[in-house]
Order: sequence, then structure tokens, then C-alpha cells
Amino acid sequence: MQYHSMVMRRSNKFLLASLAAALLFAPAVSAQEHFDLAALIAKVKPSVVLIEVLEKGQRLGNGSGFVVDTKGVIATNYHVIEGAKELQVSFPADKDKRVFPVIGFLGVLPGKDMALIMIDPKDKQLAALPLAQNLPAQGERVVAFGAPLGLSDTVTDGIVSAVRSGEELRGMLKRGEHDSYKEDLGYEVDVQWIQTSAPISPGNSGGPLVNARGEVVGINSFVSNVGQNLNFSLSAIHLREFISRAGASVQPLANLPPPRPNHRHAELGNAGKTLELWKNLNRAENELNNKLEACEKKLQQLPPIDPRNPLRGQNLRNKKVAGHFKQMGTAYKDYAARLRGFNTNDADPELIGLTVAAIAVAQKMCDACNEIANSLNLPSSQGAIGWETQLQELKEAASQIRTGREVLRVTLGQKYGQNFPTLEETAQENQAAGKKDDSGKKTKESEPTDKAAKRSEMRTWTDRTGKYRVEARLRGVEDGQAKLEKPDGSIISVPLSKLSEADRRFIEETD
Repeated sequence: MQYHSMVMRRSNKFLLASLAAALLFAPAVSAQEHFDLAALIAKVKPSVVLIEVLEKGQRLGNGSGFVVDTKGVIATNYHVIEGAKELQVSFPADKDKRVFPVIGFLGVLPGKDMALIMIDPKDKQLAALPLAQNLPAQGERVVAFGAPLGLSDTVTDGIVSAVRSGEELRGMLKRGEHDSYKEDLGYEVDVQWIQTSAPISPGNSGGPLVNARGEVVGINSFVSNVGQNLNFSLSAIHLREFISRAGASVQPLANLPPPRPNHRHAELGNAGKTLELWKNLNRAENELNNKLEACEKKLQQLPPIDPRNPLRGQNLRNKKVAGHFKQMGTAYKDYAARLRGFNTNDADPELIGLTVAAIAVAQKMCDACNEIANSLNLPSSQGAIGWETQLQELKEAASQIRTGREVLRVTLGQKYGQNFPTLEETAQENQAAGKKDDSGKKTKESEPTDKAAKRSEMRTWTDRTGKYRVEARLRGVEDGQAKLEKPDGSIISVPLSKLSEADRRFIEETD
């Protein structure tokens, strides 16, 4: 499953640091016990599995698990299989990459987020991981195994930060009257949790947290966004008890309890709406990049500073540079306004999170550009110092955002089984859709098509005060009234004078 956590519900965060294949430990766990990471990985990973949730051939998500019985019993989090109609298991350590259909489950315990599923291993020899008899000690080294973001055969390391009760953790996560522990995560309070610094990410759910002896001390379960690097694993003590009570009767997946209302399966977006939003974001970013590149080109064309008299023409130069940064600030502002107008209904929650984050980042970029411009307009010569460095810092920040965006692009493609295009591919699609003349400009025949497509996008319209909002498509303008079509097909008329500046600009651009 993609991951049962408050972090992934609200966004994403792009947790690239946790995708490292291996990290070096200190040379010893204790004075008596040498810690050999390579040997530990080799010992544990043959028993770790990738669990994929399918429906009508479409991959809905993935999670992790591990063998607890050589007959084919696999332990995982309940939320990984919650509401599943079809599951398949593979062993990332195997070279043959065989896939084993899940034939059923032995038991589920939603309140403690545990499930036991069954496969027919056929001729494959399975190795069951041993479960620790006791809770780990604070400071003890541990390693998390799983498939974060679908990247199977991934391990991360850390220490046991603390061992906490469910009641204690519930109090830590509570904000005001909202009980995140029970209402969002759905956990019982009589649970022992292992807090660890071993990074875990989307797809790690259900994977084992093991100690230096290769014993499972916990099941990787969720990350909290209350602070930094707060990772929690369900104690294996609960799993030991659960296995002893589960029995050997295999039930079909159809007998699984119905998914809870706030279950992540319900939060998976519509594939078509998600792809549409992705392409809209690409188009908006390509337009932003074109504007930024034009400004940067003008900055590069500024006459060089005279080394013999650096102050000559400085004021005029500063004003020109300030003007270009103002244009960049406006480009970011328009970009943020355009993103706010996109329809995010039924889209993937992670992509919605990216959209919200992109708006916030664009606003910060806008503020930064305006601050640079204002400093350059100061009468003092200090305004000329460092704008090149500040521009480079903005470009580096944008590069980091693109890296996270690419990770999400791959994730969405795996989740929905569709091609989510890169920025370059989207630009090529737009060029192919419209004819070009010899100068590279759009011909008059192609412009109406592009504008009509833009008008047909469902977007959020707001009034000048920002108090009223409505999801609708623009169907035309008559007698100073914008004709808006709501999702239910009804048409409303709104005076242009009542619309926000961004909405009026949108109408002008698509006229």
C-alpha cells in the first residue's frame, strides 16, 4: 500500500533520503556483539516480500511484508491489504522475479494494524524470520526493510529512539480536539510502539524492523508529521500473540472486512483526473519556465561592468536588473494563481499535495524576487551586490523541487499503470497539437484550439473578496457576464466585475 501515515495524507513530502540502499553502522552493537550490516542484509532479505494491491489489472498500491511460516504465511500491516480484491507477492531478493498470488488470509486485526496472508510457495523454499522475545532497548541498532515508493529491496538503518505505549503516543499526536491516533490512524491504545530513527517511507508499510541478530522487533507502520524523522513500528510482541491465535484456516480475500471510511484505498484518485491534473501542472510549469528563461536571457545580455570604473552606470544597470526580477516575481505570482484554479477533485492525494506545495513555493519565489528587486532599487550601491548569487540559489531550489517531482511522476505511473509525461514530453505534445510557422510561432489556426482546450479545463473561480468559490468551466462571455458550467452541468452567470483578477486574466488569455 502507498502508506498509512498522516504525512502521506497531507502530502508528500518527497522522502528521497530514505531510498538509500545501505548505510554504514558503528562497528559494534555492544562490547560482546559485532554488527555486520552486509551479513544481516543477506540473512534477512530473502524473507522480505513486496505486496502489490491490484484491481482489474490496475496496480492500486504496494506495501511490504515478511515470511513468518515456511508454509507460506506472510505478516504485514492490515492497512496494506485493507479493501483489497486481489493481491500478489514477489520476493525482491529472487533473481527469477516470480509472482505468487495471495490465496487468502488467516486473520486481520485492524485496531493493531496486523494481517496474516497466505501464498502457495509451490517449489520455493521459504525462510521464516524469527520474532524477538522482548522489547528492544533504547539506543539499540535496528534496520528497516521494505519497498519505499515501490523501490523493492531497500534497507535503512537507525536506532531505537524510544518505546512508547499507545496512550502516550495518542497524547503526543493529539492536536486540539482532533484525535489523530484513533480518528486518522484507527489504532487501539493498548499497543506498544517502537519509535526509531531508521527512515521509512511510502511502501515500507508491513516490512520488518530487525535487530542485529536478525530478529523482527517490529512492523514498520507509520510516520508522524508532528516532528522530524519520527518513525513508528508496531512491536513484534503483538504479532507473536496474533499468530498464536490466528489458527490455520485460510479465508478468501472476499471475506475481508469492508474498508474504513478514511482508508487510503478510498483516497486513491481517479486515474483520468490525476493524469489530467498532472498535464495541467506540466503546462503551467512549462509556461513559467519560458517566462523565467526570457528574463534570465535579458540578464545575461546586460553590458559588462567596466573593471576600471565599476560604479559607472550602476544605477541604470540596477534598475534594469530590478525590472527583470519584478517580471520573474510576476511570473511566479501568475503561476501560483493558475494552480489555485485547477480542479483537484478526485485526483490522487499525493498529486494534490504537490499542487498545494507548488503554490506555496511559487509564492515564496515571488516574494524573494520582489525582495531582490526592491534591494536593487535602493540608492545605495549595496543593492548591486550578490544578485547573481541569489539568482543561482533560486535556480538550485527549483532544481530540488524538480527532483521530488520526478520521483512522484514515477510513483504515479506505477500506481495507475499509465504514462505520466515529463515536462519535455508535455511540451512536445503541445507543439504537435498546434501548427507552427517558420518563426516558431503558433499559427492563427492553432491558437483557437489551444485556447478552447484551456477554457474547457475545470477550475476554481473566486470573487474579488476570495470569500466565494465555485468549480466550473468557462462556457463563454455575454453582456459582461461569464457563463460558468458547474460539474452537475448547470450554468451560472457571474458579472465580470465580481470575478477575481486572476479569473479576469484567464478570460482575457483564452478569448
